[in-house]
Amino acid sequence: MQALLYDAMEQEGAQVAGYSRGKLLRESWDVWHLHWPLEHVVSGTNVYATMRRLLTFSLALKMARLKKTKIFWTVHNIRGHEQSHPLLEWMFWRIFLANIDGIICMSEIGRRELCRRHPQTQSIQIFTIPHGHYRGAYPDVISKGQARTALDIPADRFVALFIGQVRAYKGVLKLIRSFAAAQLADATLVVAGAADDQTACAIKQAAAPASNVRLALEFVGRDDMQKYLRAADLVILPYTEILNSGSAILALSFDRPVLVPDRGALAELARIVGPDWVSLYEGELGPEIIRAAVRWTKARPFASDARAALDALNWERIARLTIQAFS
Repeated sequence: MQALLYDAMEQEGAQVAGYSRGKLLRESWDVWHLHWPLEHVVSGTNVYATMRRLLTFSLALKMARLKKTKIFWTVHNIRGHEQSHPLLEWMFWRIFLANIDGIICMSEIGRRELCRRHPQTQSIQIFTIPHGHYRGAYPDVISKGQARTALDIPADRFVALFIGQVRAYKGVLKLIRSFAAAQLADATLVVAGAADDQTACAIKQAAAPASNVRLALEFVGRDDMQKYLRAADLVILPYTEILNSGSAILALSFDRPVLVPDRGALAELARIVGPDWVSLYEGELGPEIIRAAVRWTKARPFASDARAALDALNWERIARLTIQAFS
């Protein structure tokens, strides 16, 4: 996402450079734009290393403020998913939110959730600018048939796909069990994405009894993304916790309908692209929701080459809005 945004901003006349502490010390910049600060600072299992990163980050914030550099944050998450260091995360928010000049939320619900969880942000200027699409960002030159051949999937199968990093909060275990219990005779679920050893072990155990579940628990490279997305009839992203979903927008960028929970900004995404592209469900994922989603996908009133309406997520527009926010 960041590369697409900054390329578009450069096309609009902005000067962009990657962050480093050295640049912050030696050079003068108008804006320091952060995307995933919590994940970079409060991560890993080593509490002492995390404390050192937090101290270094705090000093960098102070240096930016001394140099009159505006500090902007684009909100991807408002809390850590794993929360391995809750006290240090609390300290992070106290330090970080006291030092920023502007916030970009990618949805109105994201803005509301941010202010609810972190009331101090109500005194900071907040801009709502959507997450851009990925159309054209990945190779996309093969047909559905070619993708099926590459993955050794029969042409007449209905293919549901989960794609992206496999983590506990993404609900993949529940998806596998629900898909198997749905007993869809002509359908296959493909799970593609990297997982840590513990998660991979649990996923393999859940999938072992299901003959219609295929696993590719490895990083999906840029060139391989099209194989999985072009082979799919439906992308299922059963997050148990979500604010924004780049994976949902990625699927729509390949013109693949998505099944997602009615959580976070996903209802707003459904309003942008329309209910024939985004199917929302409430509560926990289960076999009947899977069966209903398959029926919905097959009944969609579109030709196979239909394209999702993503004009509102155009990077040129988003770049202009971002530059205006920084001004």
